[in-house]
Amino acid sequence: PLLLANMLGVIPGTLLLRFSLPWIIKTLLGIVVVVLGLEMATRSLRPVRQGRERPWTRLAVAFFSGICAGLFGINMFLTAYLQRSARDYQEFKGSICFLFVGENFFRFAVYAASGLMDRQVALFGLISLLAAVIAMVAAEKLAPHMQEDKLQKGAIVLFLLGGVSIIVKSILFHT
Repeated sequence: PLLLANMLGVIPGTLLLRFSLPWIIKTLLGIVVVVLGLEMATRSLRPVRQGRERPWTRLAVAFFSGICAGLFGINMFLTAYLQRSARDYQEFKGSICFLFVGENFFRFAVYAASGLMDRQVALFGLISLLAAVIAMVAAEKLAPHMQEDKLQKGAIVLFLLGGVSIIVKSILFHT
């Protein structure tokens, strides 16, 4: 169900990407990244509510995350939600891997069908895939030697700085 809701969100996200101004999309991405970074930074300050799981909340988050995936190529909201709601790290990794593979294949097909997939986009996708594999290998090697809480705080700071950078560059240079 999460993958299907996510895929349904990719379609309107892709249409928004196809028929909008790039600098506006990048500004929105920057805002989304900053808001998500602030949520991650303040997560531990809020009490965790115990209660029953609401399936519609997961589906709504998956759909909105699909819109973001269609627009920006990243599934940030679903990742953040699953990180918060998974019973343990193994469940989180399994869910994310399954959703990532399914959503990316589907998004590739939607991009191709909508005319967004050209040589430059395909090359960027291949380079990004290579970078992701290198990052996974590096993380696998470095993770046992790092303290998780410090690593997470550093990632949040970089996430926030990246979001601010995207906003400033897109507004100043309209690119």
